[in-house]
Amino acid sequence: MTESPYSFSTKHFITINLRIVLLLLLILSGIQLTFSQQTETPFKGLYGLDQELYNGSRYIYFPPLQTGGHQFLHSESFNLGSIGLRGKLYTDLLLNFDIYNQQLVMRYINQLGAADQLVVSDAWLQSFSIKGMKFEYLQMPDSSWNIVQIIGEKPFEILVIWHKDLSLDTRHGATNHVFSKALKKTWLRNNELMQAFKNKRSFVKFFPKDFQSSLKKYMRKSHFSFKKASEESIDELLNFCKTNLHNP
Repeated sequence: MTESPYSFSTKHFITINLRIVLLLLLILSGIQLTFSQQTETPFKGLYGLDQELYNGSRYIYFPPLQTGGHQFLHSESFNLGSIGLRGKLYTDLLLNFDIYNQQLVMRYINQLGAADQLVVSDAWLQSFSIKGMKFEYLQMPDSSWNIVQIIGEKPFEILVIWHKDLSLDTRHGATNHVFSKALKKTWLRNNELMQAFKNKRSFVKFFPKDFQSSLKKYMRKSHFSFKKASEESIDELLNFCKTNLHNP
């Protein structure tokens, strides 16, 4: 039987098309594999392995236009710090503390490779540190929960709640808003007992009468003032109380 002169070319054409289709499938499979490899790591890093850390809401607070100052404790810059969540410690995080809204803000790179900011959920927040300052999420005597700076170590610690006010500029003719300076409320924590105080006089009254004169003398000699005191000088005051309370 004589083969058609077109049979070879038809088979050849079909064979070439099949090879092209297979080649295209291999190329597409390779592209898909590469894409999945590039996107899998950051996706798991944000929403898989560290799901407890990255479970907050996006930070979207923006002060009114032309507002003076800022809402943060120190500056608008983010600094390296650590967070304690449900017994786990996360380190080397970019953090800032919005004391106007009482929110811990974390800056990170999202799954799209862009910088983003979220509010760390207080549902699991236990503590954090930033710029050498230690904070805990505590229930206060009035049953409210607050982010509180901790200075010192047990049995005596100073607790500080930082905040800011936002108001109209008081200068004549001004119509813009301005943030106040960082304001604070202070407590003495003696083991688990929390007592609020405003100045040296009210602080001294928390201690036994036979120790109060020694404490007053120490504060006079060191020119101590809670308004101007550094964390180091507060630490020294608390150490004095701890080591001398029973030896006035």
